[in-house]
Amino acid sequence: MDAVLKIQSSEFTDELIEKIKGLIRGKENSEITISISEHSSKGILREETREEYFSRLENAIDNLEKGNVVTLSRDYEQ
Repeated sequence: MDAVLKIQSSEFTDELIEKIKGLIRGKENSEITISISEHSSKGILREETREEYFSRLENAIDNLEKGNVVTLSRDYEQ
């Protein structure tokens, strides 16, 4: 499973960390990468209420847990 969660620094809470822990529980070889950027994305970090954001995040986590994911790959020919 690969997942990218883009959040604003103010939304990096203990609750979110616990949810991430739940996603990787029992997966000993999981890798987590944290990237910090001083510039917010104009697309995904649009203006929305805290409730709307967490609703969208909960929906994404539910989809991951159910296996409803889209994997994109590109084969490079050299």
